[in-house]
Amino acid sequence: MRTNPRQHILDTWRAFARVAIDNGEWAWGGRAGSNSISDAEQLLCLLYPATEVPGFRLHRPDAIHDDVLTVLKPLGDGLDIPMRILEALEQYLDRHTGEQGPVFAAGSAVQAQDPAEEATAEQQAFDLTDSYSVSITLCLSAKGFLREFQRTVERPNVRDRIDAVLSRLEDRLTAAMIGLLRSFVVDVLDPDSDAEHRLMRTVGQGRVVGRTLIQDLRTRLQPVRDKLPELTFGLPPENERVLRDYPERFFECGWTWGVAHDAPNIDLPAAAEVPQPRGAAEARPSLHFTVGALNGLADLFSLRTSRQGLLTSGQQPLREALSLRWGLASQYWSTIASFGSGTWPVEDVPWENSAGQSSAYFSALVLSIMGTEQPLPAGSAQRCVGVLAELAQRGLVNRRAEPDNRAIALHHPGVALPLGGMEQHGPPLVLVHTGYAATLAKTALLFASRTAGRRDRARLIETADAAVDHLLLRRHQATGLWDDPGNAFPGIQPAPAVPDWSMSEHAVEVFVAAATLASAPPQADQGQIDQAESKLAEAWHILDQERLNTPTAGGAQEQKLLREVQQALTRAASLAPTRPATAAALVDRALRDLDELAFARQAATGSA
Repeated sequence: MRTNPRQHILDTWRAFARVAIDNGEWAWGGRAGSNSISDAEQLLCLLYPATEVPGFRLHRPDAIHDDVLTVLKPLGDGLDIPMRILEALEQYLDRHTGEQGPVFAAGSAVQAQDPAEEATAEQQAFDLTDSYSVSITLCLSAKGFLREFQRTVERPNVRDRIDAVLSRLEDRLTAAMIGLLRSFVVDVLDPDSDAEHRLMRTVGQGRVVGRTLIQDLRTRLQPVRDKLPELTFGLPPENERVLRDYPERFFECGWTWGVAHDAPNIDLPAAAEVPQPRGAAEARPSLHFTVGALNGLADLFSLRTSRQGLLTSGQQPLREALSLRWGLASQYWSTIASFGSGTWPVEDVPWENSAGQSSAYFSALVLSIMGTEQPLPAGSAQRCVGVLAELAQRGLVNRRAEPDNRAIALHHPGVALPLGGMEQHGPPLVLVHTGYAATLAKTALLFASRTAGRRDRARLIETADAAVDHLLLRRHQATGLWDDPGNAFPGIQPAPAVPDWSMSEHAVEVFVAAATLASAPPQADQGQIDQAESKLAEAWHILDQERLNTPTAGGAQEQKLLREVQQALTRAASLAPTRPATAAALVDRALRDLDELAFARQAATGSA
C-alpha cells in the first residue's frame, strides 16, 4: 500500500486537537450543527483509532507514544488526555439524554428536499438509524477505553465518574440496539408493482423475465425466506401474515431510515425501561441505512467486543436478534447482487433501487454488503475488482474532472436520500451523503483483506490508494479536517472553515481500515507456498548431507554454520503457510551458505 495510515491518523489528530478545544472547553458542533450523529462522529475521530489501532492507545498516560503526545498537545499532557475524553463523554451524554432516556433525534442532520422549505421541529425529533448505528460504535469504543483507563486511576472521585459514565453508556447502547431492531423491515412486494418490475429488471440483465427466471430467483432466495419466521418480534402482525400466506411473493429486507411507522414495541426484559418512541419511516429498506446499520453491528459482533466483555447479559438477547437480521440482510442483498450465470446485477452500474432511484453510490453500497457475506459469493472478488475500478472512474476518484461533469454531484452536493414517511409531518426531507470516496476506499480494503489472489488484491489496494489520495486532497487547508471538495473539483466554491464531522469520521474509518489491513498477516498465495515448501525440502536434504560430511569432532566454524542453517530452516518452515515469500528468502540464504560450505570442502579436497 502507498497509503501510510499512521501518518494520516497523526495528521488528523493534530488538526482535531486544534479544532476540538476552544479556550480550554470542548467545542461541539460542526458544519451541520450539533446533533446526535455529528457529535458522536466528532468523538469517534479520536476514540475510534485509539481503540482499534494498538499504536494509538490513550488509556495509559505513561504508555502514550511520543508522536501521539506531540500532535495531541492542545488536549494536554499524557495525564490530561484521558481526562479530556472522560469530560467529552460526560458532555455528550448530557447533550443527548432527555427526561425519558437517550435521545437519537435527527436534528440538523436532515434537511428539506426543497431548499425554500425547512424541516419542522416534529420531523427533527424523529430518530435516525444512522444515530443508532454510530451510537453503538461510540458506546463500545468508549466502554473499552474507560475500562482500561479505570485500571490506571487511583482517585476515588475519578473512578466514580467513570462508573457513572459507563452506566449511562450501557443505557444508550441498549436503547440503540432496540432502535436498530425496530428499524429493520421486510417489505413484501405487491405483484406487478413498480418495485417488483424493477427487481425483475435488475436480476434479469436483459433476459426475458419468464417463468424460469422467476423460479430461479425464488429458489435462490428460499434460504432467506426460510429464516424469516425466526423474526419472532419487531415486525407488524400483518407483515408476518403476508409472508406466511403468500410464499410466492418477492420481498426486500434491511434497514429503513428510522423506526418504521408500523413497528411494534420490543418485548424483552432489556427493553422494559427503555423508551420506544413511535416511528415515521416507510417500511422499505434503504441501501444507505442498511450499510450504516451493518457498520455499527460489525463493531457489536467484533472479537474485541467479545474479548473485553462489553455487553451485559441483558444485551445478549438483543445481540442475537440483531445477528439474525444482519445475516438476513447480508444474504439477501448478496443473492440479488450475484444472481445469474452471466453478468451479475452488481456489475451493471449504476444500481437502481426499488424506489426507482439509481446511483453509482448504490452500487458501492451493494458491493460493501457483499463483502460482509460469509463466505464470499463464489467469484465475487474477481468480479468486484472490475466494478470498484469502474466506480472509481465514474466517481472521478482517480480521474480529472471537467467543471460540468455530472459525477461531481456524487461528492458535492452529495447523494440526496429521501426519508419516505417524513412528508406526513411536514415537507419532504432528505439526508445528504457526501462520503462516496470513503465508501469506495473501505469497500476496496474490505475485499483486499478477504482476497488471496495477488493480482486481485493488488488492484483492490490500488483502488483504495486512489480513493485515499482523493480524500487527502479534500482536506480543508484552514482546519486540516474535512471537507473542501473545491480542492478536487473545479467550479466549487471554497467550503467554510468549519469541520464536517461526518466526512472527517468517514476518512478516519478509512485510515483505521488501512491500518487493520497492514497489521494483518499477508494473504498467502498457494503457488508461493508450494514454491517455498519445495525449496525447504531441497534445503533440508542438503543440510542432512552436509551433516554427514562434516566431522563432529572438529571444524567448529562449520558446525556453527550448520546450526545457524538449521535455525533458519526451522523458522522458514513455520512461516511458509502464512508468509511464503519471507520463508523462501530465508531458504535462499540457507542454500547459499550450504553451497559455500560444500564448495570450500571440494576446493580443499582438490588442493590436497
